[in-house]
Amino acid sequence: MDSTQMEIPSYFLCPISMQLMKDPVTLYTGATYDRHSIEEWMFTLGNNTCPLTKQPLHNTDLTPNHTLRRLIQQWCVLNSSAGVQRISTPRPPLDADRLNKLLLHMKSFQVKALKKLRSVAGESESNRRLIASSAAPAALISVIESYSTESRDEEGYCYEVATACEEALGILYSLPLLDETLDSIATSKCLASLAAILKRGTSNARFYSAMLLQTLSRKGLERLVLNANGELIEGVLELLTEEVCHQATVAALEMLTAIASNSRRNRMKAIEAGAVSVLIESLPDQTTEKKGRCERMLCLLNVLCGCAEGRAAMADHAMGIPAVSKKIMRVSDLATEKAVRILWLLCKFSPSKRVIDEMLQTGAVTKLCLLMQCACSAKTRSKVNEVLRMHSKCWKNRCSISSVNFPE
Repeated sequence: MDSTQMEIPSYFLCPISMQLMKDPVTLYTGATYDRHSIEEWMFTLGNNTCPLTKQPLHNTDLTPNHTLRRLIQQWCVLNSSAGVQRISTPRPPLDADRLNKLLLHMKSFQVKALKKLRSVAGESESNRRLIASSAAPAALISVIESYSTESRDEEGYCYEVATACEEALGILYSLPLLDETLDSIATSKCLASLAAILKRGTSNARFYSAMLLQTLSRKGLERLVLNANGELIEGVLELLTEEVCHQATVAALEMLTAIASNSRRNRMKAIEAGAVSVLIESLPDQTTEKKGRCERMLCLLNVLCGCAEGRAAMADHAMGIPAVSKKIMRVSDLATEKAVRILWLLCKFSPSKRVIDEMLQTGAVTKLCLLMQCACSAKTRSKVNEVLRMHSKCWKNRCSISSVNFPE
């Protein structure tokens, strides 16, 4: 008999998940829950009341209910013949003394201690919250800062240091980071190490770095913008080129957009690092199935084309205009809006003969003419109308759609 089909005593079930409790804990309200479920209720979902009693949770301490756990374990043993697996005794929650010993152990056996700390962090939300509020994040950031371009030799970076950095990044990624920790990550020294990791680190280390930078772009933007450098932007662009994974790509795009949108200085850094070319060459593969990524790329390209240097890089790239115009009416309304705006920026502020001729030769004008006959937003229609009006004399007698009346 399957355990899911067996009638389980109601007091063995967690009131939140209605699943058999593996680590029963009791709140000060007297209600008992499975540790994982109540921690998710309080810390992940942000609820501040007891699910059963509805009392405010002024105290979030969780007391292990050893008696109930032993009863559940006994019940599992008695019903093992029916396919019920015995629940192992959970490890005790991390305390300050045990954490301090782990941090001291890092000085002599860094990688081993980091692996142990990462394992402990993965056990429960309460462990992660304790680690996040201790001296551990500062120690982890020091480990990350040891990964620098200057200290690498010709044969590659020391394996032990690279492994330690990967472990430290993995721990930080799992923690609910406090503002002071984000400020420490956003310093020039730490960002320089993250840039080096993005370029030469392991796949896991690069992923964790990208996710930390995404968190910074959301919560610590000003510090990130202040200390962002060409090396960091180059590292993020390499991440986009190699596509480590979907999450890392989205994180990289989000961070670059936040940085480039903040100031012209940062836009110039991104353009000089080759961001326009990377985005153009990545666009053709962004199909409807990947519309979110495609939309982010077009949004970033739109920001970069807001300055003359960005438009010049766009116009000089052989795939620039064709790649952007190809996305009109093929991905989403947002993608169409951004693609049209990029072409509008080129035609209005950088209307060289090459740009105007290429707009017609690559089919961009035809796409705009077709868009005028389809349903689109007022903002998009206005931009299309303006582009066609500006250059109607050049295109009118050469456009393949003879039924279109160009605006005068």
